Amino acid sequence: MLTVNQLSLIRSGKPLLDQVSLSIKPGQLTIILGPNGAGKSTLLKCCSGALHADTGYIHLEDKLLTDWSLADLAKKRAVLTQQIHMPFTLTVKEVVSLGLAPWRLSDDQANHLIHNTLVEVGMADAEARIYASLSGGEQQRIQLARVLVQVYADPHPQAAKYLLLDEPISALDLHQQQRVLRLLKTLTQKGLGILCILHDINLAALYGDKLVLLEKGKITFDSEPSQLAQGKQIETTYQADLIRLSHPDTQLPQWQFKQ
Repeated sequence: MLTVNQLSLIRSGKPLLDQVSLSIKPGQLTIILGPNGAGKSTLLKCCSGALHADTGYIHLEDKLLTDWSLADLAKKRAVLTQQIHMPFTLTVKEVVSLGLAPWRLSDDQANHLIHNTLVEVGMADAEARIYASLSGGEQQRIQLARVLVQVYADPHPQAAKYLLLDEPISALDLHQQQRVLRLLKTLTQKGLGILCILHDINLAALYGDKLVLLEKGKITFDSEPSQLAQGKQIETTYQADLIRLSHPDTQLPQWQFKQ
């Protein structure tokens, strides 16, 4: 389990995180929601180990995150950030293979894993293409494939592993959004713990096992999506004039704008 305990972070006198506590469990898709500037990406960076909070602690498998070596940490969790700049001329296959850096695989094993993962994200015929020539949505799927191979390559599939994803569907069309979210659900059913930032509250409620709502660095909701059917947490946090509905298949809460 990845456990965040009373995490606070202040920059330029502004609290970016304020006494944040939550847990990311294996086999669970935890989705972080919140308006711009709520602290979502900051929290994910802290959970990945890329950013250190001023107070509070993060434990990964009952061990302080700061006590993990970078090499061991890379074998336990993979991170997809929002913006990834790659100034080099790399093929798609070379970009995805970067996720294999923590592991020792034969060429055949690596080729097989890369190919199968590209199939999963709908980029099966793209291995030889130049990454920089791809559209934004295609690049996003390639980066997702990169972090997926990082966890897939573990020779001990029963070991708990985690994906930390910051807006993994922001550049995707509807078909690809659905494809990726269905894939994430499948991965949790295989035991992965996933922390994912989304902006679409309807998709979050439909696919998330647990939703965490952030507002000004504080958690205002941390529970199953069905619990948002009561109260006004979404309307209050986003300060939006909304109509609450129920999904016809799942009865989970959904929201639309009032005119």
